[in-house]
Amino acid sequence: MKEDIYVSLLHWISALGHEVTMDCGRFEPHALNILVGLQYLSRTEVAELAASDYDYAVFDVEFIDRGMVNYKPETAWLFDAESRRFFDRCHFFLSYFTESVRMMSDLGVFSRQIVPGYTPILETAGRLSDRDKDIDVYFFGNVDAHRRPLLTQIGKACRLVVNTPADATPLKLRNVRADRSRIVLSLGRARPFHHIGPMRLVAMAHLRAFVLSEPPTLDQPELADLCTYWARDQDPTEAIRFWLEASDLREKRAEAAYERMRGIDPLAPLAAVLDHATEQTRLPANSKPRASCLKLESRVAEAGMA
Repeated sequence: MKEDIYVSLLHWISALGHEVTMDCGRFEPHALNILVGLQYLSRTEVAELAASDYDYAVFDVEFIDRGMVNYKPETAWLFDAESRRFFDRCHFFLSYFTESVRMMSDLGVFSRQIVPGYTPILETAGRLSDRDKDIDVYFFGNVDAHRRPLLTQIGKACRLVVNTPADATPLKLRNVRADRSRIVLSLGRARPFHHIGPMRLVAMAHLRAFVLSEPPTLDQPELADLCTYWARDQDPTEAIRFWLEASDLREKRAEAAYERMRGIDPLAPLAAVLDHATEQTRLPANSKPRASCLKLESRVAEAGMA
């Protein structure tokens, strides 16, 4: 379910004039290797990269805070002394989240926040009219202890479709289901998580889908107008019933989210980190700019280690 993350990153780097390849583990000796999915690196891989001649950086869309990835204690070693050399050689760190950027900056890594924005290839859905939509509410993502009771409650009140990563739903099918839905649902996660992921909202804005979201407890001003929140003290099923009956207002909010998304500039922070990396690399000044995006998550999954 992360195709839009990979595709958009490739598009933005290409838009800046770089030659980009994407692979599930092949490092390029004459390019900047951008590692996607920090938590999927093994201790051996971290040590080997730290001792190698490869130029690399990290782009991570998971929440990094309190010295862990997604609050998983088993990832704490990544931020301990044994990984110090790895981060000393890391050209930059790029994240959707200010908290992650702050933590990596404290480790001495050149870090920037990027808010995902417009990617032409993601604007794909068929734009069904409201009367032709046959799904009331659509949710895609992991179902944890926080989300499960909410989805059970919502499922009793309307026609709900849920897709989890276990369903292996291709991007195209996910988008078709979003287009068939009157409401696309965005939910937070179990504590200590307190944020809403931006890529879900941005991906749905490309489709002009109406997104109704649980309000985050974290201040995320970059998400303004990309979705509609129900009130903190409001029963979500009541909010859903209201919005199912408000088709014209849903359409206006969805159009506003699309325009808001088109106004986001993901290229400026990306250019800043790539320029920083260019100044540090050993590549000749007149060489053609290149980047290699490595989807570590996919490589590890194929090896049976996910």
